[in-house]
Formats: sequence, C-alpha cells, structure tokens
Amino acid sequence: MCGRYSTTMDPETLYGVFDAVPGEPSEPGVAEPGTGPYGGDMPRPRYNIAPTTDNLVVRVRPAGEDDQPPVRRIDLLRWGLVPSWAKDPSVGNRLFNARAESVGEKPAFRRALARRRCLVPASGWYEWQKLAQGEATGGRGPAKQAFYLTPEDGSVLAFAGLWEYWRPAGADRGGDGDRGGDADPDGGDRDGTPADRTPIVSYTILTTASVGALQGIHPRMPLVLPASEWDAWLDPSREDVAELLEPPDEDLVAQLELRPIGTRVGNVRFDDPSLQQQVTPAPGAVGSDRTADGDLMLPLALP
Repeated sequence: MCGRYSTTMDPETLYGVFDAVPGEPSEPGVAEPGTGPYGGDMPRPRYNIAPTTDNLVVRVRPAGEDDQPPVRRIDLLRWGLVPSWAKDPSVGNRLFNARAESVGEKPAFRRALARRRCLVPASGWYEWQKLAQGEATGGRGPAKQAFYLTPEDGSVLAFAGLWEYWRPAGADRGGDGDRGGDADPDGGDRDGTPADRTPIVSYTILTTASVGALQGIHPRMPLVLPASEWDAWLDPSREDVAELLEPPDEDLVAQLELRPIGTRVGNVRFDDPSLQQQVTPAPGAVGSDRTADGDLMLPLALP
C-alpha cells in the first residue's frame, strides 16, 4: 500500500521534471496555494504526507480550441478519491489507494481510469515491515520497523494516480462537461447533500505487488511509472492502459535506497527532515545484521 509519502522538491523543479505549468487555482475544488491546512505562499517541502491533505499532482489539460495541444499542469488536489456519484465526500478518506490489478472493475475508479489519470510526484514513500512479535523485540521494542524508500540518486518518483471531480447535490453542473456527472452505479442519484458544500477535486494512488528487495518489507508498493511511460499514462485520448498497470521492472526498484528510520513518522503531526534520518534497524528487519534469534544475516546488497 501507500499511506505516507514525501515530496520535498520545490515546485519549480517539478515544472521542469514533468514539463508542466502551474495549474489554475480558480478552478472549483482545486486548492489555492496558501489556503490549505499548511498555509504559505507556495507548497512547501512535505516530509510526512497523509491522506485527506492537499498535495501536488500532475494532470493534463485537454487540447483546446484553435488546435492548442494538451498541456501538463500541476495542481493541489486532495488525497483520497471522492467518486462523482458519492453521497458523502467522506468516502474519500478510505479511497487513498486503488489496487492496479482490479482498478478497472471498481465503480469508484473505472471511469477515472479511462479518462482522468494523473502522476503523483514523490521524493520517496514510507513503509513498515512487520517483525515477529516477541522474537525480534524481546517484548521491549517496536513490532514494526519503518523504512523510507527513496531513489539513491535523489531523482523524482512518479506514482500512477487517478483523479476525480465531485460536486455536492444541487450544485451548478455547468462548465467542463468531463467533470462529474456519473450516475450512481447502484442505481440512485446523490441526494441529501447540502448544495453549499465546496466542490472537491481528489486523487488516489495506484498500488501493485512489490518486486525485488521491497518484498522483504511489504507485499504492496505504489505503482511507480518510469519517465518513458508518463506520456502514455497521461494521454487523455488513450482509454486502454492495461499494459501500464503491471508491477515496475526490478531494475527500477534496485535503484532505491531502503532506509530504516525511526518511529516518529507514524505520527502525522511530525513533518520535518529528521523523520528521514537513518537509524539502526531492529533485529529481524531488512538490512539488520542479525535475525530475531541472534544469527548473523547476510547484508542486503543492491546492485
């Protein structure tokens, strides 16, 4: 899964890496810099991003009139996808991940998969390796070891994502005809939602089976797309992206640093560089030199 990640590069760097332009803060449902829970004139480095917060996402603005080509833009969207047909936007609190293997079968995601794909920039993500209770810790330490998974060369990752537009019931449905308007897959229409609620543009991160050394930490990982696949993933005219939903190549994963870190990252109130400082891994954790019962382990070797 992917429930925490970091984005520490400045927006100007992201514009260059993704060949993108700043988004349109006047778009309903898109957060404006300085108005979200973190304030500031521009999005600042984020070391502990959690669901329900507003974060930078790369989308494509469709081709306009006069044969204007599609344009990549970077917007602040809410993490946790709210389907356009949802009666209550709180459903997005639990839809922060979508399994790549079944995303096209789920009513909450299948329309977005065909028409509203995005890239989620990240410096790295966090995962927790479960340790054998009692054995690894002797009953005195943590039952999990936290890891920060980040490119060794400091480059930017791009997670495969989907975005969606939600309007409250009774709101004006004018404007971009591609936003919202889906029927409730259960047969009804949204009702009972106050019409004065603010529209929400939200996103989810796709996950897939872990590969390579990551399998020793957690069975799932975010679907990381290499730069060679960004165009195809973002192409609004392409509906069939099944070949892009496969787990990443092991060579890509081999370029990641698997850094053991402390427990403070588990608390969303902490959001500073110290969260990513390396610590000695607990016995039995990936990278530890001893197993839970004290036997020496071979060091983890990455090409």
